[in-house]
Parts: sequence; structure tokens; C-alpha cells
Amino acid sequence: MKISKKTWIEIRGMTFVYFLLLEVLLIATLQYWPQIREALEKNTGVFVNLMPGDFLKRIVRGMANKSPDFAYRAYIATEQFFRSVNIVGIAAAVLLGTGTIARERENRTLEFLLSRPVKRSSILWSKTWCLMLAVTIPIFLSSATIIPITKMLGFPYQLEWGPIFLASFHGCLFVLLFLLIAISASTLFRAQVHVAFFVGGLIVTEVGIYFIKGLRETSLFMLSDFDVYMPILAGNRSALSIFFTWDLWLLLAILLLYWFTLHRFKKMDL
Repeated sequence: MKISKKTWIEIRGMTFVYFLLLEVLLIATLQYWPQIREALEKNTGVFVNLMPGDFLKRIVRGMANKSPDFAYRAYIATEQFFRSVNIVGIAAAVLLGTGTIARERENRTLEFLLSRPVKRSSILWSKTWCLMLAVTIPIFLSSATIIPITKMLGFPYQLEWGPIFLASFHGCLFVLLFLLIAISASTLFRAQVHVAFFVGGLIVTEVGIYFIKGLRETSLFMLSDFDVYMPILAGNRSALSIFFTWDLWLLLAILLLYWFTLHRFKKMDL
């Protein structure tokens, strides 16, 4: 409990800034929707032709759909989940996860931490669950304000809590995947900068592959793009279908990474 409390004290400021950034981006995004919608309605063909990839063309067509509700959901799928969760969420996960063990080594506090009468498995879990909550709760809280903000802005669109919750849950699992990658790397490398270089290099590679036709299907970001979130927000996929199509594999990957991290942490030297 003391380890979790210490971890929370260290990361609470960053967690609040992370949530604030998600919320500011969301509010700014929704405020500009009427202007974007109007521009897309007038120049749909022009914007579609400007997009270099088929998936980008689908995003534009979705936001230019004749159904206002469908178009608005496409906009939210793009801006809140495809953009903010992938960029801000993953950045927060990497920033928080990078120093989990490596920072303790650099500060020379790892020896003190491991000398306590607490199992290494308990130490790792105490740190991990706190970080997991720190990177997921802001996503849920920010997404929960979509409907209130929509009403506050006077938009007539009909949104349901269920699809927003399912999209948020999926986004959280994707962010947790990168958190566990960062924590795992933190047990492999002694310096935070090496952990950050490794995880950052992985992310840049995956993003690069995502934008290359023919290789795009092999990128991790295929699990968290517009084509995933749009069917969820449109209500075209049931919770079970979403779980067995995407969420189950993300959960298994997260569990496998945690198992590897625990195995490594139990065997690692100071």
C-alpha cells in the first residue's frame, strides 16, 4: 500500500495534466465541428481527393455523410479516439511507464525498495496497478463529457453512452498495451533514456508502417484507428463482437507482457 501511495504521489500531477490535455483538445475539437461540417458539405470531393490514403478518404467521407448523427460520430471517432487517445494516451503511458524500474535504478533507490520485506511480485503490482489507473481513468472521464459538451454547445445530435463506453474501453486497452511495453522495457534497460529510445523507436516504426500501403495491415495501430472506432460509435458492433474481435487479443498481449515483466523483475540484479 505504501508503494502504491508513493507511486501515486509521484504521478498525480502528470495524471491531472494528461486529463486536462484530453479535455481541452476535446472541447476545442467539438467547438469547431459546425465550420468543419459546412466546409466538408460544400467541398467533399475536393477534400477526398486531397487525402493520400484510402483510410483517410474514408474518414473524410464519414464526416461528410448526409446523416448529421453519423457524420458527428465519425468526427468524434477521429478526433477523440483515433487522435487524442493514440497520441496523448500513448505519450502519457510511455512517460509514466518508462521510469517504473529504470528511475529507481538511476536514483539508487531500487536496492532499498527490494530490501523491504515485500515480495517482488507485490512491489511490481503495487506500481503497475497505480499506473494503469493513471492512464485509463482520464480517458473514461474525458470521453464521459462528450455528451454533456454536445448538449452544452446546442448540437442536436443523438449519442448513446454505451458506444462511447465501449470505444473508451477499447482505447484504454490499447494505451495499456504501450504502458506494459514501457514497463517491460524498464526492467530490461538501466537508464530511462534507453527505455524511452527503445519504446519511442517502436512507436515511430509502427506509425511509419501504418502509413505504408501493403504493410499497413501489420501495424499495431490497425487496432486503434478510425475503422475500429467508427463501427463502435455507430452502434454497428455488439459488445461481444468487439471483445472477441479486438479486446480479447489486447488483453492477452497485456497479460503476456505483465508475465514477462514479472519474470524479468524477479530475476533482475541491481
